[in-house]
Amino acid sequence: MKKLSLRLLSLFALGMFVTVGTASVTPAFAQGWFGTVTDTAWIGIAGTGTAQGGKLITIIKSFINWMLGILSLIALVILLYGGFSMVTAAGDDGKYKKGFKILQQAAVGLIFIGVSWMMVSVIFYLLTLVGVS
Repeated sequence: MKKLSLRLLSLFALGMFVTVGTASVTPAFAQGWFGTVTDTAWIGIAGTGTAQGGKLITIIKSFINWMLGILSLIALVILLYGGFSMVTAAGDDGKYKKGFKILQQAAVGLIFIGVSWMMVSVIFYLLTLVGVS
């Protein structure tokens, strides 16, 4: 167990080293006088010169994605509750069937949420192709 935890710790440290090492590299075209960054649009972080999109369509898309995330979290909790009630049925057939029904309905809900997220993404992608956004 100790060897496994040391290996995982070393992999984590290596990953952090690689991530920090690559994040601090500044491309040559972004260097100004004395190595300072003059144009930060290539970074892609909020507030660094990138277009932030305060348009109504961007706000609507963000709101829909946020709501779908909340709904999927609720469906996941219901899915876990159904599985828990199935496991703790202790031979009671009625309780097991009730938990299985909850599990099925939560799975169908997650599928509908995934399909609706995909539809919203396609619609907004098409809107950006048309030029609305």
